[in-house]
Amino acid sequence: MLTIILIIITLLNLGAVEPLVKHQSNQRLVWGPLLSILVVTDLLIALPVLIWPGHLLATAASVGFATWYLTATGYLWLTCWYQCHTNKAVLADYLIVLGAKVNTDGPSRTLTRRLQTAIDFCSSQPNSPKLILTGGQGSDEPQSEASSMADYLIRHQINPQRLLLEQAATSTKTNFKFSKQLIRQDWVQARQPKILVVTSDYHLVRSKLLAWQQHLPVGLLGSWTTTEALIPAMVREVAALLLQLKWPLLIIWLVITSLIQLFIN
Repeated sequence: MLTIILIIITLLNLGAVEPLVKHQSNQRLVWGPLLSILVVTDLLIALPVLIWPGHLLATAASVGFATWYLTATGYLWLTCWYQCHTNKAVLADYLIVLGAKVNTDGPSRTLTRRLQTAIDFCSSQPNSPKLILTGGQGSDEPQSEASSMADYLIRHQINPQRLLLEQAATSTKTNFKFSKQLIRQDWVQARQPKILVVTSDYHLVRSKLLAWQQHLPVGLLGSWTTTEALIPAMVREVAALLLQLKWPLLIIWLVITSLIQLFIN
């Protein structure tokens, strides 16, 4: 029974990734590594309880891996949902563009795709929203991510008066914290502003969570990711998500392990 459930979840996870790579070349760079990760995780869940049934440590190991796996499964399906159900027709007051690596010659490819997504969105709007460009300067970056984004957007005919630069953030959490402060200072109407966040598709889930933690209601716009970069990026995101949710997941792990041991004994 456990084996059948794991096979079904594995197939569902493969299905969740498919829309993210549709129409891209070199899809083998996604399917090979992804299938390997999923199969190895299935084995880590199944083998302990099959080899040592009823043993506390075996149950704890299987439940631990299953907890992580289900978190990753939720991440994959939420990523698919957010990317496939983006409402590009929505009228936004602000577009928060999250920063990424800046090279000596300008925005990285990842950041360029985010900026192009923002440009495409603005060009579809009857009234262009203000763009909050958020990202500080890393030790290996020639300028702040925000200023690099501003230079790029101005070169692509975006009105500089529509740009608000936030150059202090060093993480996604502070991206939202400081962007919220900018919006509060800038917004003058009685109603709540409509806000969209532009980031990479693999980063949508954690961005939504971190914005929610800052009490900032946002919609999402995801830029596409190349096949060679997608799986490493997703692995990093899942690791960050597990770290961010470590205490709730630890409680779930302990409670379920205890309940299973009570049931089988």
